Amino acid sequence: MLIVLALDALDHEHVEHFGYSELNLNQSGEISTFSYMKDQPFTLEVWPTVATGLGPNEHGLTGSGTSEWSNPALDFLSKYTSNLGGNTRDRLGRIAESVTGSSYTIPETDANHVFEGENRVVHNWPGVHNSKELKRVWDTANPDEGDQTVAGFEQEIFGIAAEQFGWTREMLNHGLVLAGCHIHTLDMCGHIYRYDEERYRAVYERVAEWVAEIESRLGDDDELLIMSDHGIHTDWDSDSTEPGRHSYRAMAATTASKSLFDDVHDARAWIEEVVAEHKVTDEDEGNVDIPTNQLEDLGYI
Repeated sequence: MLIVLALDALDHEHVEHFGYSELNLNQSGEISTFSYMKDQPFTLEVWPTVATGLGPNEHGLTGSGTSEWSNPALDFLSKYTSNLGGNTRDRLGRIAESVTGSSYTIPETDANHVFEGENRVVHNWPGVHNSKELKRVWDTANPDEGDQTVAGFEQEIFGIAAEQFGWTREMLNHGLVLAGCHIHTLDMCGHIYRYDEERYRAVYERVAEWVAEIESRLGDDDELLIMSDHGIHTDWDSDSTEPGRHSYRAMAATTASKSLFDDVHDARAWIEEVVAEHKVTDEDEGNVDIPTNQLEDLGYI
């Protein structure tokens, strides 16, 4: 099977700077990314492009519409706040939730994507599947009460990452041909630690350890692809851009022998070609014996 780890904001310059060769796998390289509605690459535009092979004008998800409200009036008004800062939008959103009882979700594309089909699974891929998981990460920088501490932030952000890497590791046991998971740790920590090189180095070290663990569990017929949608500018890197802004320094790395793609638009075709070489391993196809009456009595179903 092929495992795809979407490591948001994995930056090829930072991989080289910090020296974590585990993130280069057997082969690695810079890849081209893009900006569309914003002046920097944007998570909710690029990752749907990776999964669908389509640009934002075709998959329909752009920086002008990052949320959908259950209340039609709020959904209409939210379109006019897209240019506000993230913290301002978040505060307005919390007020709207508390006053109206409405909730918002991150929209998902209706376009066909690479994770559709038999023996293919995906978890937490922005604009494609379970996009609400991304909000969990964003909320680590917006605690409900008071200021966020470093210890509190890292407990939350690494706890979420451990869940996601753990899900990915488990998928290796289930006879699939493709499993994809998006992990937002480097992106959020890059924004928070944009002036703190040592703390950000430690984040790269943790991510490199998780990637190395998954690589160590690959079977003879398994392959791993890691890639990013963009990098992130910091106080110590080679560019004079404001720290915390997204860079165009995206990258990809793989254990596969097939030469890597060089543009995020070409990722889907590459994945499809690699997956075509894999076969599903035999699994028990028997049905689960569900004790319906018992579970109904307990209120489970």
